[in-house]
Order: sequence, then structure tokens, then C-alpha cells
Amino acid sequence: MAKGNIFMQAKEVNKMFKVGEQDVNVLKNVNMEICEGDFAIIFGPSGSGKSTLLHCLLGLESPTTGEILVEGKNFYSMSEDERAIFRRHRVGMIYQQPLWINSMNILENVVFALHLLDYNAELIDQKGRKVLEAVGMQEWATYRPRELSSGQQQKVSLARSLVIDPILIVADEPTGNLDTVSGQNLIQTFLDVNARGLTIIMITHELEYLKYASRL
Repeated sequence: MAKGNIFMQAKEVNKMFKVGEQDVNVLKNVNMEICEGDFAIIFGPSGSGKSTLLHCLLGLESPTTGEILVEGKNFYSMSEDERAIFRRHRVGMIYQQPLWINSMNILENVVFALHLLDYNAELIDQKGRKVLEAVGMQEWATYRPRELSSGQQQKVSLARSLVIDPILIVADEPTGNLDTVSGQNLIQTFLDVNARGLTIIMITHELEYLKYASRL
């Protein structure tokens, strides 16, 4: 059931790639809606087009035909720079394999993007500690990323995605490298964040997580 206004739509989206002499149609007439406050899961086996669809939704890969609408506007009527600015300021990303600056501690990694966005030092520190607390990782602020377990690192990845105050969190197979307990723990943290009203799109091939989605 929709939780709010329609935030993102795909309308009759097709995506075709040239492989050798063949045209391979990866996405075929995809129609979908994601509403504000959804915990939306894009599900399917490897090679089914999940990441291609996600890249279309995020403005990284233009559809061959069809439209992507974000907040009612055609996303691909914007320039590439405008789409990049939208992602930088409004979308938090979490990947299967987190990327760290190993010379920095957890807090410094989490707030790194805020330095690039010219926040003042006091606000940067406040926001960093607040998002670490939101994911239950405040006690690990001075540790190095490689001193944490994979599950803890993914929680820190979530904190890092939250620090820019996004309207959308996108997680691409975030539990792919986690054991069952760590994966469930991370999903619960996503649910806690979603319960505060933040929209989440998650890609997964794991059946066990489908029950948590408000939209599939």
C-alpha cells in the first residue's frame, strides 16, 4: 500500500544493449511506482536486469524507450550535471562492498561528503555523531573501518548515506556479503530508518527479505 505521494515512476521503460551483432532487451516495458515512505524491493536472480533498472531510476543509464519520472518530472529531460547534483544532495547509496578511506576513522569516513559540500566543522561533527547513533554505531566512531565486522561496516555505510539528509536511500545487494544474523540485523536497521519516513529502494536476490517490503 502506498504510504505517500508518488516519488518515482517508470513508464513503459525498455533498455536494449548491443552484444556483438545482437540487440539484447534487458528491460521490457517496465512500469512501476515508488511512493514517499516506501521500503521498495527490486527482486530477481542475477542477470535479470535489477541493476540496470536501478541505474535507469537514478539517472545513470538512460532508457532506450520510455520515461523515468522523479517528483513528476522527466528525469532525462534534465542535463547529466543536474541529475548528478540530484544524486549528490538527495540520494544516499549503499553498495554490496563498502568503500572506505582506510587512513580515516569511522566518523571521518561518515562525514567526508559534508566536507565536499562545505559544511562548517561543528555541524559536520554533530551530524556525523547523530547518524552513527541512529544506526547504533556511535561507540565505534574512533575505530578504523577494517576493525569492524562486515555487518558493522554496512551499518556505517547506512550512516554515511544518511549524513547528507537524503530523501532516498538506495541499497544494492547490501546483505550480499553478510551471514544470516548480520543480514537480518542490517535489514532491521533499514526498517527503523524507514519507519521515520525515509524512502528506501533495495535490490536483492534473497527471498527471505521480501516480507519486509511495502512494495515489490
